[in-house]
Amino acid sequence: MEHEEKLEVLQLIEAHERTLAICRACAQTALDLAWEVKRGVAPDPEALRQTIDESERVLAELGRIEIAIAEMKAALW
Repeated sequence: MEHEEKLEVLQLIEAHERTLAICRACAQTALDLAWEVKRGVAPDPEALRQTIDESERVLAELGRIEIAIAEMKAALW
């Protein structure tokens, strides 16, 4: 495998690592929110604002990853 090909594979692996980290963060946020609601506690408005901001950032990053994956798939054919 040539150096350039190794770099491409590394980029793919790193994209998967970021995707997994995003999924983990989303699951943790959902779990934390569910526990707060179960305890009958309304989440702090600032905490919700931060969650909204981070969720929007994550969705934007996932959108970029989806586009990159679609481009890679298209390049194969």
